[in-house]
Amino acid sequence: MSSPSTQNLASIFPSPVHFDAFVERSAWPKWVLLTICGLLIAAPASTKVAGAAWFLIVLFGLWAALRIPISLPINHPLVHLSLLWFATCLFALILKAIATYYWADPWGDRHVEVRLLLCAAATFALLRRLCLYSQQKIWLTHSLALACWVALGVSCIYGRETPSNAIPWAAGVSFFVCILLPLSMLSNIKRWQRTGWFFSSLAGVVAILLSQSRGSYGIVLWVILFSSVVVIKKFIKQRKNSDVVWLNFGYYLSGAAATIVFAILILVSFPRIYEVPLLRVQDAILEVRGLSTQPSFSSKEINTSVGARIHMWRAALKEIANAPLLGHGSKARIAWIHQLGITDGSDTIKSVHHLHSDILTTLFDHGMLGLFSYLSFGISLAWIALKGMRTHAILSWSLIGMLLMHLTSGLTNVNFGHNYYGVMFALSLFIAWIQSMDQEVCI
Repeated sequence: MSSPSTQNLASIFPSPVHFDAFVERSAWPKWVLLTICGLLIAAPASTKVAGAAWFLIVLFGLWAALRIPISLPINHPLVHLSLLWFATCLFALILKAIATYYWADPWGDRHVEVRLLLCAAATFALLRRLCLYSQQKIWLTHSLALACWVALGVSCIYGRETPSNAIPWAAGVSFFVCILLPLSMLSNIKRWQRTGWFFSSLAGVVAILLSQSRGSYGIVLWVILFSSVVVIKKFIKQRKNSDVVWLNFGYYLSGAAATIVFAILILVSFPRIYEVPLLRVQDAILEVRGLSTQPSFSSKEINTSVGARIHMWRAALKEIANAPLLGHGSKARIAWIHQLGITDGSDTIKSVHHLHSDILTTLFDHGMLGLFSYLSFGISLAWIALKGMRTHAILSWSLIGMLLMHLTSGLTNVNFGHNYYGVMFALSLFIAWIQSMDQEVCI
């Protein structure tokens, strides 16, 4: 059973607001959903399995669009939000396609935009035609919970040697956490299930910390932010009833004490949970402190992880200013980085082909046109989260978390250069949407 505090927090997020027009819709075929659930569970352990889940969803969405009649109107709140996301993905791809064609860059570089667009189209099609039983939603959530434990096993065994590059891998796991934690607060779910989902989301956080991916450590901030909002809203909601407030205060106090004791026992038993991330953060701080305050760094300084990044960013800003509208193209960027490494004597810089930043790499390649494409994803998610907060709070909070992780993890890495990131981002958005569908009548 969950602690009293967890039980009380669950009432903050009731079931989504229902749409006025209830229509009979076909339920998801069980074999399709169970196959997707199985693939999601193993997604943190294999990039190919994650890709298979994405491919199955896209194919199923196409099949549904061709074979199943539409049952929900376009003005349904959730359908309307999914259409807005689809339009955003299409707009972003068009902008990048223009720049890609102009510079004759490899079309394979647009894999993330294509994956997001196709999965957004499948989401839009499936939301209008099929629904999930309540039990099917629970199955899907259980698969996310198990995936977090699989991710924990991967990071415990392999550390930074994850199936994909550690940074996009950790970002992908963080997307699952951003969906799972709000779902653990639903009031219409059994307490033991909510408790299991809650601790599974924490297992996902630990997996991210053990992966040594500093760019994804922001998930800890989101968990703290979300938990704080839940507690504050709970007290505000019940502030008029002093007896209930004091009773809940006792629940919270005992729950917090139990949680602290449990956390201490876990940390003492498994010190790697805090030692690994602290060591990674300390390494970064030491590298930053070791950098010279002079305009240029020594060859030793620019051969460190942090030093190489900062040196490339400084030099890249000058090149970006020379072609602010359309950039220089990806081929020119690769050649420029290689030459910079040779000129400044940095083997670390010579070994990479990007600027270790989604934003700066985008600006260097495709200028402001590319930047508009990249930022359109974040702007759209922020607007959808704000617009859906009243009717679909779970979806909104999940999108806020994914947006935070998308932006922060991309500050010091080129996530859009990895297939796994695009797959996990698209999958997570799809899950967030279909989990938020109203409890329509299924046939």
